[in-house]
Amino acid sequence: MYKLLLIWRYFIKKRVALIAVAGVTLLVMMVIVVLSLMSGLVEDARRRNHAWSGDLILTRASLVGFPYYDEFIEQLHKNDMVLEATPVIKSFALIDSDSSGEIYGVRLDEFCRVTNLAECLSFVFITDPPSFIVPTKYTQAFKQPPLTPEQRRRGYIVGIYAEGHPLGRAAGTNFAPLPITVFALNSKGILTGSQFGEHQSFYFINQFNTGLLDADYALLVDFEELQKLGWMDERENSPARTSEIRIKLKEGVDAEQARVQIVNLWRQFIEQKQNPELLADVTVQPWQLFRRDFIAPMEKEKDLMVIVFCMIGVVAVFIVFAIFYMIVAEKIKDLGILKSLGGSGWSLAQIFLGYGALVGIVGALVGTALGVTIVTNSNKIEDWLYKHFEFQLWDPQIYAIEKIPDTVDISQVLIIVAVAVLASIAGATIPARRAASLSVVDALRVE
Repeated sequence: MYKLLLIWRYFIKKRVALIAVAGVTLLVMMVIVVLSLMSGLVEDARRRNHAWSGDLILTRASLVGFPYYDEFIEQLHKNDMVLEATPVIKSFALIDSDSSGEIYGVRLDEFCRVTNLAECLSFVFITDPPSFIVPTKYTQAFKQPPLTPEQRRRGYIVGIYAEGHPLGRAAGTNFAPLPITVFALNSKGILTGSQFGEHQSFYFINQFNTGLLDADYALLVDFEELQKLGWMDERENSPARTSEIRIKLKEGVDAEQARVQIVNLWRQFIEQKQNPELLADVTVQPWQLFRRDFIAPMEKEKDLMVIVFCMIGVVAVFIVFAIFYMIVAEKIKDLGILKSLGGSGWSLAQIFLGYGALVGIVGALVGTALGVTIVTNSNKIEDWLYKHFEFQLWDPQIYAIEKIPDTVDISQVLIIVAVAVLASIAGATIPARRAASLSVVDALRVE
């Protein structure tokens, strides 16, 4: 009982211990805030990349692409694990002769069933299945007649960050067609067609916002139109080609098991085909690997922050150590009296270990309360800062997020609290051992 009494008296009487409590509080608060925000950003990035990519992707690391995609998609549709599959052409284009960017050829209805594109469009589809259509009210806003079926087929959907924003262009030039130039490659990877590139004009029909910068700087056009423009259609005795096949799996299907099954299916498929050199290096990738270059930097940034705060945690341990060592040195005579009255060395060590645990618990609880409050109110805090000081912590134009992640992972918080308490106990270990090893005679001789 006396040990608990001494622990409590030391805690409330020794104001220097408040420095240790404050150190633990700040550390816990910062770790919770930073890790919660970074975990939220990483999870949001993973969700967006998954939604944009589909579950599995057949792809070839070449702009030449690969043939026989429609035949293989038919086989995929017969597979019990596959919900939908669609070909996608990915290329690069000169846009309006003054800018460049990525361009995707998609079958819009299939692409919307594989990805989340339908949720990212500015204009709601008015047909089912979706098609390249501009709502009448939008054309009427600029006093333009609705696009003809041919113009709709040759329409383009643009990401909100694409250079030369089409909304501004449409408003200024009355929906002037957008000239696009693609440099065509034949099945052998040789530049073909016009030496100045293949030209075609497309009409603006919609815009999208995925929250992924690379995607939102791109244009989407009709699959067959881009295929003909890039000489990837059936010509020169070569079959039509695509860059990718994106696959959406059925709910509850194990992605890795499906990937292995589709790899085996693809190997069996190419054994029956000509031009094996265009098929042998096609890979079946999960979305995590397909979008790894965009997810990995954020994951590494999170890991780096964990390492930085581990180093800060070591500093907190030394703070606790220095304060407790000073307390032991100050209370040597008191400790000698306790030993002379029958107190064991282990009992004295328990006093300071318990003292360290109490510092850790109080600091962790206060830090947790502050950290959770900041995280859950992070958007309100940013709104207040912007309203009064025009300062934004997370610029949407840079981070491409709708709001700051404001959820807290309880399991992560419990781990942080446990580590903080253990770190405080670790900081008190050496002073506790010194107190336990004191000689009664030496302790009582201290003036």
